Amino acid sequence: MPSNGTRASAIVLATVIVSGTLPAHAVTPEEAFKAGCGGCHSSDKNILREIPRGPDEDRRAWILKFMASHPNEMDSVKSQIVEYLVAKSATAKSWWQFW
Repeated sequence: MPSNGTRASAIVLATVIVSGTLPAHAVTPEEAFKAGCGGCHSSDKNILREIPRGPDEDRRAWILKFMASHPNEMDSVKSQIVEYLVAKSATAKSWWQFW
């Protein structure tokens, strides 16, 4: 039986499909990535490989520039997606972890 968290996530994502919108406060950063990017990207690995190393602010600036010209399915969660990618790219020890 799925956990309450799994059921809640499924309900939120079903709402997205029906309504086409997703309130930013209603999802985790990972769910925001899935809602905003998951239609084309089944994983965050490819983008994480591209994000340059460096301080958070440098990575955030790179991600924002990238996202300005890249399609996003859910603009309402764009800021959560950026922060998700900043956090995930900070924990990257080497490019090998993405293979």
